[in-house]
Amino acid sequence: MEINFDFVQNSSFADLYPAANKIYKLYTIEDYRDVISNSRLLLEAITKKIFLLENLDPYYPISTGEYRNLRNNTHYLRSHINYPLSIMDLFDEVRRMGNAAIHDAQIEPDKKQAWRCICNLHDILVFLINSYDNKNLYYIRPDISMEAQTDEQHYYNRQKTQSHIKLHDHVTSKKKTTNIKNKHKKTKYFSSNQVNEDMTGKEAKEETIKHTSLWDKITQFWQKKKQG
Repeated sequence: MEINFDFVQNSSFADLYPAANKIYKLYTIEDYRDVISNSRLLLEAITKKIFLLENLDPYYPISTGEYRNLRNNTHYLRSHINYPLSIMDLFDEVRRMGNAAIHDAQIEPDKKQAWRCICNLHDILVFLINSYDNKNLYYIRPDISMEAQTDEQHYYNRQKTQSHIKLHDHVTSKKKTTNIKNKHKKTKYFSSNQVNEDMTGKEAKEETIKHTSLWDKITQFWQKKKQG
């Protein structure tokens, strides 16, 4: 299967093309350790670009003794943007493979590992370009491709989405409750004639009594007339 990163050149991520193309060339000369270590470096650049695109704080708070490294950056992305979990899993896999290639000289990466790393980067970039540039590029990884076909959220255009809601943006408002006692007080004096909603209970009662008295007078009048 052939693979390249030419699709990156005409996208919002074009500045990452030289690094991506370098990784592909390293693969062709079978320098698998450098493929994986450079993939990690490219992932760092991708993460920084996402921070800019999403207007995220690069100086986010961290726990004492922690550092703002690639691991914490990707964890921060998980909690602040709604990328599919499968895509974020690719971030973590490239990061872990890169750490091993850089820090453990006893490990000798092979062709299969290097290829998997390139495929992961390819599909991360495909997802980002599909999302931010509204493209319809194809994935290499069959599992990612399957999820993209069955989940329309993988194809949303992120430039058209609403800004992300942070925890501090949530405002808890007290729900308005209806005073049942007052509600019953109004309905208690209901009459067949419509009563003005602004009337108090006392006024409504007087209005009802007035209509009742008028009806009694009319009834008495017809009874007297009938008797006469």
